[in-house]
Amino acid sequence: MSTLGSHPGAILFRLIMMIFLILIFMYVFLIYVEKAEKAIEIQSIEQTKRIIDGALVIAFATHATSGKLDELDQLDGGNPFELLKEYLMLPASYHGETEVSDPKTLPSGWHYDLNSGDILFVPFYLSEIQVFRIKLGYVDTNKNGSFEAADDEFRRLSLEKKQPR
Repeated sequence: MSTLGSHPGAILFRLIMMIFLILIFMYVFLIYVEKAEKAIEIQSIEQTKRIIDGALVIAFATHATSGKLDELDQLDGGNPFELLKEYLMLPASYHGETEVSDPKTLPSGWHYDLNSGDILFVPFYLSEIQVFRIKLGYVDTNKNGSFEAADDEFRRLSLEKKQPR
């Protein structure tokens, strides 16, 4: 009785099929890994944003309880990583303050641009640089362009996403 294994070239056929299946599985795995890396990076950005927003709430509460609400204007466009440093919550991917005209030359991770007051996230896996800024939201009732706790109505202090550069 003749079996499939006894035909000439059967071992070579099995070997080629195994290699072909292994290559397909590796291709599918690498596509999954690429999508997972991007999803993890997006979650990392969102987590850092939540931590910064929490630090901004604490900064507001600290200013409010110490009677220094007029100093909230200094936080507008400021470096939130200085707040995180106080609370020992600095992200491992924070590279510090920088003055750069082309953010694409920066290493991957978080940066604070001293020139613009922007917070930059240069991605590891995503395609474009993420840009954020601390915004002090208030109603300027006396129309002088700066926040004064006695006259203006405070709305929020938050980290807002800007258009990419």
